[in-house]
Amino acid sequence: MPPQMDLFSLVDLKRGDRDEYSNTVDIYDAIPKYVWADRREVKELKTATITRECTIRGQRFVVKLKPALIEKRNGETVMIYPGQREELVEDVLRKLAVNGQGVYLKGKAGVSFTLYELINELARAGHTYSLDEVKESLMVCGGSMIECHSDGGDSVIKAPLFGMLGLTSKHDIQTKGREARCYVQFNPLVNEAILNLSFRQYNYQRGMDIRSPLARFIYKRMSQYWVQASEHHPYTPSLISFLEQSPRGADFPMRVNLQAMRRALDTLASHEVIERYEEEKLLEGKQKVRDATYTIFPHPKFVKDVIKANQRKKTITKQATTDGLFSE
Repeated sequence: MPPQMDLFSLVDLKRGDRDEYSNTVDIYDAIPKYVWADRREVKELKTATITRECTIRGQRFVVKLKPALIEKRNGETVMIYPGQREELVEDVLRKLAVNGQGVYLKGKAGVSFTLYELINELARAGHTYSLDEVKESLMVCGGSMIECHSDGGDSVIKAPLFGMLGLTSKHDIQTKGREARCYVQFNPLVNEAILNLSFRQYNYQRGMDIRSPLARFIYKRMSQYWVQASEHHPYTPSLISFLEQSPRGADFPMRVNLQAMRRALDTLASHEVIERYEEEKLLEGKQKVRDATYTIFPHPKFVKDVIKANQRKKTITKQATTDGLFSE
């Protein structure tokens, strides 16, 4: 196992912090790869590919998402996009990995777990799913494809959300019971982020407590990129650009977009992620709103988490240099 996997782990944290924290990863977590619509099943293959755009660290990307082919119990085959459920399952699997269950097979990072460990951690974090729902979610992640191109047309990745998926069989469950183990190989972008140390500690429990998918998206993005969060360094997104880069999109009336952003920011305030925010509407003519800019100030608890993340990043970089992974 490469030393980067040990650096990705959080097993050295004290017990309380170990339960509370996990890691976000660069690029992969910022890609709008989920579908938040209530109905995620599609029937027409010709129109099944969703194309989105996003900007990460100043680089423009085009992202294409294709649904997974899932066979239902009644024998019907449907196409399902990854959604909120799959996002939560991915977050929990990564949490299990940083808590000591990460594995490295054939040059790829992944996690070993039991279905009941996954179900129990989801429930502990406030999200209850049945065994069948969790298994279907894993299959959706294993079958959904994301294709990401840079603005210049270079292909960054074309792969399923999970590079490989190994589930327990009925025979495994009958012979090993709840101890029957599964395996998930993380997406190549996650593997690359681990090897390049392009990950960052964040408050996983707070993220799981946030029910609004847009608020959770904003929270994770802040956790990864708002590294100097303070009263003097506010977060300053623009409405349309930010929504366009989220799975929600901005293809709604401006009034609806403004309401969605305000609700998400109010949710973050209620979860003590932000202290307050200011909204400035950009007008076209005298009355028509064409966009809005936000000045967002962090809550002291979020600042505390950012400081912890910065300290850990410094420790990881120092250890990586000592191990010869990077030159000073």
